[in-house]
Amino acid sequence: MRKRLCVLILVCCIPLLMAADSAGHVDIKGVDGDLLTNIQLRLKEFSPDKPLTGIPDKILITQVANAISPYGYFKPRIRLQRSGDGRQIQIIVNPGPQLRINRLSVQLTGDGAANMVIKKVLNDLPVRQGGPLNSVKYKEAKDKLIDAAESQGYLRASFDKAEILIDKARYTSAITLIFNTGPQFYFGQVIFNPTYISPELLRRYLPFQYGQPYSTDKLLMFNNNLSSSGYFSTVLVKPEINGHRTIPINVHLQAVARINYSLGIGYGTDTGPRGRAGLHIVPVNRAGHKFNAIAVGSFNQNSLQAQYVIPGKNPVTDEFYIAGNLANLDYNSGYSNALLMSLGQRHQGNKFQRILSLNGLYERFNYDNAPKENKLTLYPKATLTWTNTANRVFSPTGYNVTVNGLIANKKVLSALSFAQASVDAKAAITLPQIRTRFYFHTIQGVTQINDINQLPLSLALLLGGADNLKAYSFNSIGPGKILSFAGVEIQKETVDNWYLIGFFDSGDVYMPSLKALKNDVGIGLMWVSPVGPIKIGIAQAVDTGFNRIRDKKPKLVVNIGPDL
Repeated sequence: MRKRLCVLILVCCIPLLMAADSAGHVDIKGVDGDLLTNIQLRLKEFSPDKPLTGIPDKILITQVANAISPYGYFKPRIRLQRSGDGRQIQIIVNPGPQLRINRLSVQLTGDGAANMVIKKVLNDLPVRQGGPLNSVKYKEAKDKLIDAAESQGYLRASFDKAEILIDKARYTSAITLIFNTGPQFYFGQVIFNPTYISPELLRRYLPFQYGQPYSTDKLLMFNNNLSSSGYFSTVLVKPEINGHRTIPINVHLQAVARINYSLGIGYGTDTGPRGRAGLHIVPVNRAGHKFNAIAVGSFNQNSLQAQYVIPGKNPVTDEFYIAGNLANLDYNSGYSNALLMSLGQRHQGNKFQRILSLNGLYERFNYDNAPKENKLTLYPKATLTWTNTANRVFSPTGYNVTVNGLIANKKVLSALSFAQASVDAKAAITLPQIRTRFYFHTIQGVTQINDINQLPLSLALLLGGADNLKAYSFNSIGPGKILSFAGVEIQKETVDNWYLIGFFDSGDVYMPSLKALKNDVGIGLMWVSPVGPIKIGIAQAVDTGFNRIRDKKPKLVVNIGPDL
């Protein structure tokens, strides 16, 4: 049966092998970079179905010459060599001298002739006198001028003259651009259709003011601001361009359902089975306040959270919140019941987030083999995050750095005095040549306190779990005054979006003398899914000599979601 199956597979593959062989092979020598890429694209577009080996030499030479001429090569020497069986072609290209721009003339006319933004773009054009003639750069220069004019409200900007003159006999070229900005247009009145949200709040989402130069970029930003506010299911921002130089903006909004519920179940290697239920009221009132209540349950973490959010002066970047959290924690390192009340301000920039809060915590807790404690703590906290990623879901290269700082003092309504600082940094770099991504993660933290066992469990620096020391159970390592962790993953892409991964982690929590670092190693598989990377692996605790620790069994580790 197996023999018949192999024969059947071979028979099915023969037509594919014959087709691949009949397609022939074309090898291009003498050029690289953009020239090589453009030749390959030109030949592929010229003959998408018919093998290139069946095309006459003269036609192929013409196509290659046409592919390199946009880059200023008009005197190429091109030779073709065919194999004896005619199934292979070698194209040897000597592009010859590159044509230079002997004269460049650029003029600005119209109302925007003195506009500093447009003039700056003009002075930094990607074409210059004496430089190589490149039609791609020429088109880029024209696009930059058009974009600059439109960003300044010159919606009818156009070229009165745009030409390249080439003298092949003298091998010279001249570029002439006469750019007419036309009249300048301005933002007019913004009209919102009736909605439950206060017009005063809606106007705080505007990135422009009445009378400012019209800009399609700012109009798109306005649309995005409203769409991401959470208040609307549909946003349509429509300018009325009717010949007048002041352009009114009509905004059509459709509100989301004011009361929403959410429900979810899942499983994690750190938490085991878990469930989540939420109540969301958006908005609470015409001022745009929001209310969220979320219940989360698992074997080692249970919480009931409530948050009341108030938009800031700039609601796109700033908000204030009042939050409460009733939590139960059950770790190998300790047990806790806690009530936390917070008053805070959140600022969200493009690549930066800042959270400042004043927190009141009442916690009843005990660490492993330690007596129970009751502590009432008042402390301010600052969290700063810097992010640089190409994509929120998965970024081949980038970083995420979070710094936390908090402090409490007995003199200010607190049962104990302490100070704590920590940094959690993640970074990734991809080498496309070898299709490999290197992922790094480090956590460093320090707590200044007389007796670490007096610090509430919810504020302790702990290690263990799928995000750091993977072979150890969640938050099982600690407490201690100093936390130090570093980990590295090597992720090798095998097929598109599928990676083989190997990792090594090392770290510990100690107070304050370090005896020996805890380590683990492992292998796994990563799939970059639409919701982010999904990692499944096996981690094994090892000693400093990479010997397996006998009382530590291999542990299955699952991570789902963005890693930066």
